[in-house]
Amino acid sequence: MRSVRLSLRLLALAAWTVALFLAWALFAPAALLVARLPRWRARIQHLWSRGVCRILGVEVAVEGCAPRGAGLLVTNHLSYLDVVVLGAQLPCAFVAKSEVARWPVLGFLARAMGTLFVPREERRALPELGERLRARLARGETLVLFPEGTSTAGSAVLPFRPALLAPAIALGTPVSYAALGYTTPPGERPASEAVCWWGDMTFVSHALALLGLPRIQASVRFGPEPLVAPDRKTLAVRLRSAVVERLQPLSHRYV
Repeated sequence: MRSVRLSLRLLALAAWTVALFLAWALFAPAALLVARLPRWRARIQHLWSRGVCRILGVEVAVEGCAPRGAGLLVTNHLSYLDVVVLGAQLPCAFVAKSEVARWPVLGFLARAMGTLFVPREERRALPELGERLRARLARGETLVLFPEGTSTAGSAVLPFRPALLAPAIALGTPVSYAALGYTTPPGERPASEAVCWWGDMTFVSHALALLGLPRIQASVRFGPEPLVAPDRKTLAVRLRSAVVERLQPLSHRYV
């Protein structure tokens, strides 16, 4: 049954991705002409993410309200599935590590959907990236950032890196936050292994195992209001503390 489920989901994912990419490509020139390309791109990613959640059997329990309009949203980072779960909640673009840009197929799709890539090995490139991030916030985009810098098993939240929060400080933009969590059904491996992607786990084997899960429950707990601070380091500390307060331990229990 697991192998049948895996095969059907792979086919459905491929068909859904191709269909949404063609829709994006078809209307992108018109959206560009009327200066609405970022909005159209975010809308396509939102629709794609909602469809992927259905295909994978991901049920998302949401607490609070997703931010609307331009701004920055930060969360803890557990898995590549975070992008799908958050993308299903609001039209947005993501800030990801530069390695993602080199992934086959997924890297191409991420670039097409306007992902900003963080050159973690080239600190001299961070100021330029910060300027691009600032320009996109000023244009009215919603951007999602994982300030831990890497995904974890969910047992703790790593310190937030403050560098990419500088554009929000410069623009005086409050930063929204949320806490992510996952639960797997009884009899399956815990979410810390089956959903979270961390350490030396290989992407392909982990993704195939995740696709074979009968269902996944995700939780997104949005903060009640955005946070502000006088400087980026203070903002990073406040945001991490707020995320930790809303975090729920990962478990087997599926409600």
